[in-house]
Amino acid sequence: MRRATAWGLLVLSLALVASGCGSDVAKRRQQQEAARARAHAALVARQVVAGRGVFDKHCASCHTIEGHVAHPSFVESPIPNLDEVKPRAEYVNERVDQGGFDMPTLNQELTPAQLADVVAYVANIAGSRVQDTSGSEAAALAQGQQVFAANCARCHGIAGHARTTEPQFPGTDFNKVKPSQRMVIERVTRGIQEEMPSFRRSLTPAEIHAVAVYVTATAGR
Repeated sequence: MRRATAWGLLVLSLALVASGCGSDVAKRRQQQEAARARAHAALVARQVVAGRGVFDKHCASCHTIEGHVAHPSFVESPIPNLDEVKPRAEYVNERVDQGGFDMPTLNQELTPAQLADVVAYVANIAGSRVQDTSGSEAAALAQGQQVFAANCARCHGIAGHARTTEPQFPGTDFNKVKPSQRMVIERVTRGIQEEMPSFRRSLTPAEIHAVAVYVTATAGR
């Protein structure tokens, strides 16, 4: 009986030691992950500061951000107000590297470090007026999805889906950019000359509001 008791105590002791080692490993892993997260946050903070300077020099003449309003006089298409849109970093990188409508590429003007800095700045600072509407107006969300499918999906991607046609002027890919309700309503109502029709006469104000709710709730995921 004594031998059995001694053996049981030995097994219990070994189990406790193993448990302690396991907890130490998990603790060290958590500490390492926390240290990596802090280092990444510090890097992004430095990039945002540096990127603001890059943006001021290369982008601020056309793009509004942080309330600093740009007044370009040489561009035909309306330029997105970056307080009204929240682009993902990959989208900012594409636009800076490849250019876009009435936007030249900056890949010959910026170093890789400057490109990373301005992407971090825009991706983290833009969209101050964008709100997520996914938690409210369920009826409007459902209606807006139907309106989008019938009128917008041919030119705009959203919810993991690509646009359904190949228009001459492809619209913003809402898989990568989340706009404000105000911006959606303004674009849908007024349109963009030669690029996007106005839906003022084909959609009711309620339908325009609904599609704005849907886009703002769904875009950018």
